[in-house]
Amino acid sequence: MKRNLLIACLILPVICLLAWVIYLSTERQTGRDVTVVITGYDPRDLLGGRYIAYQIDWKKTDCTQFKGNICPKHRFCHEAKWGRRCRFYVPQDKAAFLDKVFRNTSKTGDIFEVVYTYHEHRLPLAKTLLINGKDWHEYQSQSNVSTEDKP
Repeated sequence: MKRNLLIACLILPVICLLAWVIYLSTERQTGRDVTVVITGYDPRDLLGGRYIAYQIDWKKTDCTQFKGNICPKHRFCHEAKWGRRCRFYVPQDKAAFLDKVFRNTSKTGDIFEVVYTYHEHRLPLAKTLLINGKDWHEYQSQSNVSTEDKP
């Protein structure tokens, strides 16, 4: 009896994790991709990784991507005391590059966008960060921005 209980206790978390991964994969594949323009940044350390904190610039976002040509502003990101909180997670070794690019936006005029998987009645999932219409990995490989003098 104890052996079966122990096995169940060990397998149950694995099954739950697997179910969650399948759910998220299905969400990403069945949703519609929408692109929103972002502004602002606030990179912070988080358990050995980093994320870019941003706000969606609804004035510059193409609302024709949504039903009725109306941007669903209340559906994106998480509600916090100070407003909507949006995050895009990046590997820690790439965070310095992105931080520098974000800080130089006023000088370079770069446009930042996030591609979301969107379902009308669910919280959208961030998929890709775009810089000037290119995936940020591609932008980094073509960029001459140095991270030696980190901000």
